[in-house]
Amino acid sequence: MWDQLVGDGDPVGVVVLVEEICRCADRLDRLDAIVNGRDRAWLTLEVDDVGEVTVVVDKVLTEARQQQTTFKALLAELRASRAGGGKQLAGGRQSKASTGGDGAGGITDLTARIARRAQPAG
Repeated sequence: MWDQLVGDGDPVGVVVLVEEICRCADRLDRLDAIVNGRDRAWLTLEVDDVGEVTVVVDKVLTEARQQQTTFKALLAELRASRAGGGKQLAGGRQSKASTGGDGAGGITDLTARIARRAQPAG
């Protein structure tokens, strides 16, 4: 996925965004393995000092849905950054997603902050 999404000369912000997309995809693969029984983290047994057993069922499906939403938002953010920014609305205004009005722009803000930290000082 990294090789398909990162291009030569991409700005640091795009590279950081692609890194997050790849992390999210890895999490989705792991969650899928749990849901499909290829991993045993779906169900655990905990035994306390008295010998009582507690069955713990993970909220993997909820987390998988949240990760899918995040993955979709990150890919949309990447497409928008490659297209030259946020979508324009009638009258030249930018959409809420591109300006952060509905929280979706927070991904851009986070990416920009991470990219600034990744750049050498000077």
